Order: sequence, then C-alpha cells, then structure tokens
Amino acid sequence: MNLLIVDDEPEARVGLKRLCERSHDMRVVGEAGTGARAIEAVESLRPDLMLLDADLPDMSGFDVLRALRRRQQRRTILVTPNAHDAPGALAAGALDYLVKPVNEEAFSASILRARARAASRLAVAARPHDTALHTAPGTSSAGRPLFLVGEREHRLYPLDPLAIDYVRSAGNYVTYHMGGVEYIARESIKRLDTVLAPAGFVRIERSLLLNVRAIAYAQPVGHGSFAFTLVSGARLHSGHAYRDTILAALPLRRRAPLRAVCRLSAP
Repeated sequence: MNLLIVDDEPEARVGLKRLCERSHDMRVVGEAGTGARAIEAVESLRPDLMLLDADLPDMSGFDVLRALRRRQQRRTILVTPNAHDAPGALAAGALDYLVKPVNEEAFSASILRARARAASRLAVAARPHDTALHTAPGTSSAGRPLFLVGEREHRLYPLDPLAIDYVRSAGNYVTYHMGGVEYIARESIKRLDTVLAPAGFVRIERSLLLNVRAIAYAQPVGHGSFAFTLVSGARLHSGHAYRDTILAALPLRRRAPLRAVCRLSAP
C-alpha cells in the first residue's frame, strides 16, 4: 500500500511516517505541506491512500477533497484536530477520518478499513460485468449511484452506503452508523434490507443490517448466534433466527470450534 502524507507540520508528518513504517507492506511514496502540492502529488504518484490534514496553509483539507476525483476521495483519510469535522469529512467523500493526536490503535483501525475497501474494489473488478445479471455495489438497479440521506445536528448529509458500517432500526426511524458517527433517517429497515442487499448488507437481527465490508472478525457465541467486531471497534450480536441468512452471505468457517474466532475470507 503506497501512501501520500499531507501536513504542513514536519513533526506531524514524521509521526505518521513512523506509524506507517510499523507495517511491512506500507510505503510512504510522497509528502506535501500544502493543498496545491497535495493535488499535484495525487495526479503524479497515484497513491493507494492519502493521509490529509484538515488545516493547510493555502486551503483546507475539505477544499482538497472537493478538488479530487471521486476515486481518490474514497482513498483519503482526513486527519483533523476536531472530531466535529467527521460528518463533513465523510459527506465530502473521504474514506475515514483520524483525530489528532493520532494514536496507534486508531491509525490501525483506519488502515484496516482502507484495506477492506481496497479488497472490495478488487472483488468487484473480478466479477462478470453482465449488467443483465449483476448490479454493482452502491448503485441502483438502473445503474445510478445509490445514496442515502441522514440527518445530524439539523443538517442533511448524502451518505455512500458502502461507507456505512451498520443500520439499526428505532421505531419509525433508522440510524446509520459510520465509524462512530451516527445519522438518523425516517426509513424502514425492511425496505433498506432489500435496497442495500446488492451493496453487501446482511440482516443479522430484526433491527440490524450489517455491512460485511465493515467486519474485522466474527466469533460464534452459541445457539447459532455470532458476535461481530467491526473495524471501527463496534461489536454487534446476531439473532439465532438469522443464522442461515448470515452463513449464506458470509464465508465463515462453519466447522471451527465453538470458542474459536472465525476469520472472514478475503472479499
């Protein structure tokens, strides 16, 4: 995984480089201290992932995101000193966000999320492109990009379904959960079950829809139920009535010992 680090503070860049160097397959291919240099570096280096500071001397990280192509937006992690920037970062197209000072645990979780997204892209690219039989994840049956709308702090945000970790029903409403950030919408979990199935969501409980790309690992807990730990750190439990649905959607090792962790195969 080739990374581009964008931050105007040399010490911050050094700290991020040290975190990257702890993984043998991550390589920093470039650094930039301004938004303009970042945009140029993206075009010339085409990194697999960009760590982008929200506060740059010539423009904000959000300005840089808006200047990028959609493909590169989804390969960007915004690094910000303010956790309140998270909804705006995701709405602007960023894959994820990190709050300064960046610790190793949060960094590792965000990188895992980026790896899961990259694996998903490869899996989609490897599928047959027969439009009569297949619909790409994140698109409607008509081939148009599929977006959901969530409300947070009296603001409406267009949400990419592929970036949503899970959906939970709450009466006549649902909540969309994205990396610890929660949005609310007047929706039906039953309708979303149908709409989001092509995007990789599976019903694990009467009130829960889970994005399989958000799963770090799954663990059997008995009586046909599973505990799912997500890349974001959230932990969800499935209902035993949904065992067959889950096993039909996820490549879990069914013969693993009860207390062993069932790892997901690569998408």
